[in-house]
Amino acid sequence: MPELPELEVTKNRLRLALAGRVATGATVRSPVALKTVTPPLEALAGRHIRSVSRLGKVICIAFDGSAGSSSPPSTTSSFPLSTSPLHLCIHLMLSGRFAFGPTRAPLNRLHAFVLRLDRDEDLRVIEDTTHHRLSIYLVADPQQIDIVARLGPDPLGPEFTLARLRQRLGRRSRTLKRFLTDQSAVAGIGNCFSDEILFQARLSPFALSTAIKPEETIRLYTATKKVLQDAILHLRALDRLPERRDRTFLRVHDRLDQPCPACSTPVKRVSYQESTLYYCPTCQTPGHELADRRFSKFLK
Repeated sequence: MPELPELEVTKNRLRLALAGRVATGATVRSPVALKTVTPPLEALAGRHIRSVSRLGKVICIAFDGSAGSSSPPSTTSSFPLSTSPLHLCIHLMLSGRFAFGPTRAPLNRLHAFVLRLDRDEDLRVIEDTTHHRLSIYLVADPQQIDIVARLGPDPLGPEFTLARLRQRLGRRSRTLKRFLTDQSAVAGIGNCFSDEILFQARLSPFALSTAIKPEETIRLYTATKKVLQDAILHLRALDRLPERRDRTFLRVHDRLDQPCPACSTPVKRVSYQESTLYYCPTCQTPGHELADRRFSKFLK
């Protein structure tokens, strides 16, 4: 799943590529992906792209409030299409990615969504899986989307402070792994980078959020900023939109039995029914190997 570093770099690249462009239409080829009905996608035709932003793991493309002459008139919708700004918000979920291509290029079954642009170019969303989990919203305000309205502080924003992290850790007891991947606690972090953050902070993924010491909270805060910023620097060097295969800089995630870069102990993992976590037994759990959890429903 794309996480904050990939999506931050993607946002910046899309911002440069889309600024001032005009949408000529949009098509959802995976019907279950479209989560809103009003306004209709036809409302995008003729609108200029104003900005691109990232809200947690959601990419939001903002369109101005005045559609051009190519926009079809609305006879059935009560939404004021000609005057209201719109936001196309896309959650790539597990395996979505963006790609640019000429409008004349053929589409295939992996193309779930197409935003048609001026100059005969498309912005396409490709979903590399048969599990259709992509989510697309067209709204007047991104805060209308539940997953956006519930977001916690963004680690790259000024609202992510040590004091606020300490406050959120103490709200209720849960594992640090669960805490970091809860979008209402901290926005943008998923399975991959939570492993990297906990390794950098030298903390067990099963340590309880309400029990960590003040110096451990400082380590967690510092590690969160460093891991994400370092990843962004790596991905920014690419001459294209980042993909999963570009995570070559990771230190523990998906590195089973490879030597820990800090102490050379083989990296271990804990498997769940639908996910895995990776850690160093020496650096994070003082020599103790964590039990497999494939038959456990929840992180304790």
